[in-house]
Amino acid sequence: MRVAFTVFGGSGWTGGLNYLRNLLSALAELPDRPVQSILFVSPETPRANIEQLRPYLSQDPVVVLGWSADRLNRLRRLAGSFILQRDLVSEKYFRQAAIDVVFQHAAWYGLAFPIPTLAWIADFQHKHLPQMFSTANNLKRDLGYMALSCSASRILLSSQDARRDCERFFPKTRGKTSVLPFCVQIPEDDTALSPSDIRSIYRLPERYFYMPNQLWKHKNHIGILKAVNELKLADKSVVVVASGNPSDVRNPEHPAAVIKKISQYGLEDNFQFLGLIPYDHIMPLMRGALAVINPSFFEGWSTTVEEAKSLGVPLILSDINVHHEQAGEVAFYFDPSNHKNIAACLEKAWAQLDLNTRAELESNARLGYQIKRSEFAADFVRILHAVIS
Repeated sequence: MRVAFTVFGGSGWTGGLNYLRNLLSALAELPDRPVQSILFVSPETPRANIEQLRPYLSQDPVVVLGWSADRLNRLRRLAGSFILQRDLVSEKYFRQAAIDVVFQHAAWYGLAFPIPTLAWIADFQHKHLPQMFSTANNLKRDLGYMALSCSASRILLSSQDARRDCERFFPKTRGKTSVLPFCVQIPEDDTALSPSDIRSIYRLPERYFYMPNQLWKHKNHIGILKAVNELKLADKSVVVVASGNPSDVRNPEHPAAVIKKISQYGLEDNFQFLGLIPYDHIMPLMRGALAVINPSFFEGWSTTVEEAKSLGVPLILSDINVHHEQAGEVAFYFDPSNHKNIAACLEKAWAQLDLNTRAELESNARLGYQIKRSEFAADFVRILHAVIS
């Protein structure tokens, strides 16, 4: 099958690019390469984003001149997608490349678009946490998901929790949803930095928790800071190392509030924020951590959790449905709205966890996860066949 992919995500939302890289790399590892992955990009697509995906493509990316961001092109596409209900510009390029299925995220090709489409929806956070979005953004998401529910041949979701939301909020998707939890790419041992290397680079202590979440409001950094401060005041200090994009488009004032809170509490030694770091530093930071924390108020299917699972790293998670679905009952769970409960959970994990047992856990996790990753790619191929048929 020849499948069209487009770039989504970037510096504002690294989750989109991560999803594509994880998916395309898993497909490229399947025997006999049953999927030929073709990437279609606009003239303005950042080269760095393309280069992340290029190793897993079947051919050079196709540059669609009609996707240029200039006003005339935008009007032409709007006319095709909303008046004719058929994006003729995209259809032309897809047909020239003999595409069998188009994998889409936010793109709208029209109700009469003749090529089968598989639409991935990450989550329905705006339905659960509407206060995190502007009125316009909430409306935009609703309209976009409603359009996809009507036009896509099939909707792909990463969790049963998301499927329940999808079919509840957008009933037209009932009967045409598929659930496929994604798997992450595991770096090769011989090319990855060691935990000791990463501690040296960032001058970290031997014992720390790692929280690789962007500074978005729903990721709940404030809750963790309050908990760490609670423990410090009780002479039960822990260390949390955090990394991620230090910006929040939806709540621009929030990152500064987080940084200010670190200073206000005097937690510079207990909460070390590294900012946006190279992707190949994330896994080594996880391997060297006592545990990975995800205190988020909402997730679709957490890349952070999945990366930790692939390495056998213990997890400290907010008590939300999707975390239980993703990590089972082996994690430490806490109420994300109660900083005292978070503090008690961190204290318990700090006392119980031991890095000396990690090597065997990691070895077993890597072996089992590679099998799971192959199954993920094979299941995606089966879903593509269902879309075509």
